[in-house]
Amino acid sequence: FHDFQPPLCAEILAETDALGFEHMTPVQAATLPLFLSNKDVCVDACTGSGKTLAFVLPIVQLLKAKLADGSITAPRHADLTKLVAMVVSPTRELARQIFECAEKFFAGALPGVQLLLFVGGTSVDEDLSLIRGAVGKCSVVIGTPGRTEDLLNRCVGSSVETREFEMLILDEADTLLDMGFEVSLNKILEHLPKQRRTGLFSATQTQEVKALARAGLRNPATISVQVANNTQVTPTTLQNYYCLVGHDQRLSALHHFVQSKKGQKLIVFFSTCGSVDFFTRVLEELFKGDEAIPVVGLHGKMPQKKRTTNYDRFSSLESGLLVCTDVVARGIDLPDVDWIVQYDPPQDPNFFVHRVGRTARAGRSGCALSFLSSNEDAYVNFLKIRKVPCEEMTLPLDTMEDVLPNVKSFILEDRDLLEKGTKAFMAFVRSYKEHQCQFIFRFKELDLGAVARGFCLLQLPKINELRNVRINFEKTDIKTTDIKFKDKAREKERQKKLVVIAKENEARDKKNAEMREKKRKRPLEEENQKQPRRREKKKGLHQQIVEEWDELAEEEKLYKKLKKGKITEEEYEKVLLGKA
Repeated sequence: FHDFQPPLCAEILAETDALGFEHMTPVQAATLPLFLSNKDVCVDACTGSGKTLAFVLPIVQLLKAKLADGSITAPRHADLTKLVAMVVSPTRELARQIFECAEKFFAGALPGVQLLLFVGGTSVDEDLSLIRGAVGKCSVVIGTPGRTEDLLNRCVGSSVETREFEMLILDEADTLLDMGFEVSLNKILEHLPKQRRTGLFSATQTQEVKALARAGLRNPATISVQVANNTQVTPTTLQNYYCLVGHDQRLSALHHFVQSKKGQKLIVFFSTCGSVDFFTRVLEELFKGDEAIPVVGLHGKMPQKKRTTNYDRFSSLESGLLVCTDVVARGIDLPDVDWIVQYDPPQDPNFFVHRVGRTARAGRSGCALSFLSSNEDAYVNFLKIRKVPCEEMTLPLDTMEDVLPNVKSFILEDRDLLEKGTKAFMAFVRSYKEHQCQFIFRFKELDLGAVARGFCLLQLPKINELRNVRINFEKTDIKTTDIKFKDKAREKERQKKLVVIAKENEARDKKNAEMREKKRKRPLEEENQKQPRRREKKKGLHQQIVEEWDELAEEEKLYKKLKKGKITEEEYEKVLLGKA
């Protein structure tokens, strides 16, 4: 850093010295000269290569120089803040990490510039209060796409001006696009002046990223920093392993593995938020005791306050276990992580590299282990083709402790675990069915019975994915409705609901019984109604015949009277016509 030309400002050098950064990483050495000479850059570098400093340092250096020479001035009005730079990141955790990194450099070099963090999970009022606190000053925003777009929509022109905006950074650009933020990114670009410096930073350069570069960058310099031998995309300091283990043995294998790495820091990746909730609780119970191993859960559906607390807690631990989803897979630099365990392979194969990249960062060594079923072993060759070498590791599956009976005993003591396990199983099944590598992870070959046993289910839930499927699973005789919540308040609420449900069921059963009885009686009633109609029909026909015979008899009598001369022919015809 001290040898860089033109020289970096004294405040930057003091902070890099304080952080122990003596030499630039290749991505920093390649990016800084271009960025500082007013070039747009599109940077492709493997995880853990120091991309964050590659854009934080140019922002600090450039803004300090422009503020010093008057190129950037104070806002035109005292009730405005002048937005001069922005960093957009895909996740709250990554945005917060970038913010904390930038704070260290801004404090010394740019004390008059307000650094603002905008992420989801906070109220709009809180965001607006941050803007109000920055009026009369220049500001730099670090945030997630949705919240940053909302800020610009609300505030540009009213409390934020962008006239002298200098630098836009899109960090983890491929993830921003994969997560569906393209519309938000385009809206953000619309609010910013075209005369700016823009940097796209990513671990992979997809077609979508290249399209975004064409739309948002002007004649960008492309920087691609790969490992020296070009035979792998993961760091050479990473040892990558896989282990063939069935779904009903994975929890026991994980328990054994974590115990063997006591005193180290591990991250365990699961495919769904439900699995994180369930296995966090289970692992907390399994690792209780005198030599307890701290277990922390983290996923994207957690309330923001809990996400932040758990993230900070794991970051501060010297050893322990983080149970998480892919929300932690991109860009997050959790300190001193020794092992990555992929309990479930990622649904998106691109995330394999990002997951294992949470260890072996910035030249440090690290290890990763992935669990695969025997019918998923083709994934190893798939990774090899993608330049991700993987060696097999064997675990003592036959002799290690089976922890599933222990977990079932935990479930019988607390209904919360029963419900979490069932939800997690259903979420996993749906996730597996939608896997992006279905030519390897074939749902038809998934051992659903083993999966159910792995989640310690007492009985299978009724879901569409299990219809007409033969499953090797033996349900228990335990009546699950008898399992209570440990939390007395939750159990009291459940009992109230059960009473209401029982009454509703009773009313429904009574109504169904009445309907069945009504249906049974309906044919008899219809038959009884038909009988009188038939009698009336028969009676009407008989009466008609009698009346016709009476009429013929009357005519015969009248004719005899005519023959005997008792009446005239005119009288005879008159009587006949009168009857007609």
